[in-house]
Amino acid sequence: MAEERDMDERRRRRDEDDEEYRGGDRDDRRGSTYDERHDRTRETMPIDKDDAAFVLGRGGSTKKKIARVCGADLELNEHDLVLEIVGTDKERSRAKDYLKFVMQQRVGPVSIDLSNGEARDDLTVVDVPEDCVGFVMGNRGATLRRMEEDWGTLMFFAQVNEQGSDESEKLCIFGTLRARRGAELKVMSAVEHKHPGHFVRGETLLEGHRINGDAGEEDWRTDTMVLTDENFSYALGSKGSTRKKLAKASGCIIEYVGRLACFCGDRKDRRRGKDYMKWLIAQRTGSVSVDTEDRDDVLAIDVPTDSVGFITGYRGESLRRIEAGSGTFCFTDGQGEDKEKRTERVLIFSHDELNRRKARRIIEDKIEEHKDINRRGPRGGGGGYRDRYDDRRGYDRRDYDRRDYDRRDYD
Repeated sequence: MAEERDMDERRRRRDEDDEEYRGGDRDDRRGSTYDERHDRTRETMPIDKDDAAFVLGRGGSTKKKIARVCGADLELNEHDLVLEIVGTDKERSRAKDYLKFVMQQRVGPVSIDLSNGEARDDLTVVDVPEDCVGFVMGNRGATLRRMEEDWGTLMFFAQVNEQGSDESEKLCIFGTLRARRGAELKVMSAVEHKHPGHFVRGETLLEGHRINGDAGEEDWRTDTMVLTDENFSYALGSKGSTRKKLAKASGCIIEYVGRLACFCGDRKDRRRGKDYMKWLIAQRTGSVSVDTEDRDDVLAIDVPTDSVGFITGYRGESLRRIEAGSGTFCFTDGQGEDKEKRTERVLIFSHDELNRRKARRIIEDKIEEHKDINRRGPRGGGGGYRDRYDDRRGYDRRDYDRRDYDRRDYD
């Protein structure tokens, strides 16, 4: 009877989750609603043949990138050489700006005039040392293109003329505040690796000059945490996988600049990012217990003690796959086994409730899978499933190769 009740409860929760996925409009989480977009209008601009090919890019990639960053829809009529722009006044204005900058790249250096002091809330300017420009660009601009793709930005070096200063070449990053800050920290990480001390002095992150309009919201800032060499390698993971996992689960921009872990976002995002990082580092040398009572970013699931090893897997590999498939950060509660229930708690953390539910469903399915295995009995050999696979001493060890440290797409 107890198993039937558990199954009924799981079915009920699954039906609720399915309804949430089908009925929920997740676009509003990104600030895109019908009310904001219904006033979009259309305008056209002529374009010559050479510029048309350059703006289109290979397979339409450049046009798509510009449209993604400005928010407008772009359609290029290659026969009539007319570019159609559909969007709000702000979106169309930005589209024309970005198109102008891209077309300038075809014939020479780009020049951006900020001398009138007018605020731009779509631009971040980064001062990159001359000996690091090629490193940041990558072979034929490949590294910069990957950053654009990762963050949804438009990035290029340009001659920038600011009010009260001489014109100089700087890296310009166009996009939303979140996209710009993520790309900026990625560039700072690359520069600091190539030119130590440019952005980090001791335990301080040296953030550069902000142009007028780039200050962001009052609650938006960057916090830092110093990492030891051992903790750095552990928190990075193979090819940055652990860092990316914590960033996705927390909703916080997380990047490593030198040995500083940087957490960028609003206050809630930064708190989650730093909490997840502290718990991760603590797992390197022991178990972690978390007081979840006042947190809104966690689901706790009771797992039968006999199934814990099946859920976590050897060296935590199975749990890592659950995290990757759901965008969460999961670990067993350090309080240990509930002797009366014969269960242990697995904690599922994410800023996104739907991701937490997804991880819970995967874990529930694996519990049922393990029960089925036990019902069928052992398949020869001595020792049960838990004995063979539950290496708890290596529960959350993340494999890494120190040579991977900064092969972060900068080659």
